[in-house]
Amino acid sequence: MKRKKTTVVIAWLPVIIWMGVIFLFSHQPGNLSGASSGRIVEFISSGIARIIPFMEVNEDLLHFLFRKGAHFGVYAVLGVLSLRAFRISGYSGKRGVLFGWMLATLYAGTDEYHQTFIPGRSGEMTDVMIDSIGAMTGVGFYLLVKGIQFPTRIGKSSLQYILIDDGREEEKAIEDSEEVQKEGKNQEGMQ
Repeated sequence: MKRKKTTVVIAWLPVIIWMGVIFLFSHQPGNLSGASSGRIVEFISSGIARIIPFMEVNEDLLHFLFRKGAHFGVYAVLGVLSLRAFRISGYSGKRGVLFGWMLATLYAGTDEYHQTFIPGRSGEMTDVMIDSIGAMTGVGFYLLVKGIQFPTRIGKSSLQYILIDDGREEEKAIEDSEEVQKEGKNQEGMQ
């Protein structure tokens, strides 16, 4: 029992750390945040110019795409971490998927609200939507990877299990397995 609690706590640690990273980036004043992403865009732009010298790079568009892509990416990671933590905590199936996505989306909303208090920043509903789509993409990626690589005990892939099943079949299989083990121990004790 204690091991299960420790495992659950450890599963939530990456979620909390990643939320902290997002918070720190969001807490930067607008001028610092813009300058940081501006340096990265400048680096990308100069790299493109070296590789494709005849191509003209619109740095404003590249900056916009980079910032929105960053929103998408960090929340895709949060979606993966959240779903993983919920699954380890016992929320499998559709509930785990829904809770993982909802946690990331709710955090996106609170993060955008937090930015309204930071000089030079604003909270944008479009960013929450991008974050939410990123979180759902991360959740989908997690399911796809788990479905391809890790078959469950009942012979379905994890992706099939989550999309088709509500978890009762696997729970029954686990219970049956535990009963067989108990019966084996009881028979050994009788001998």
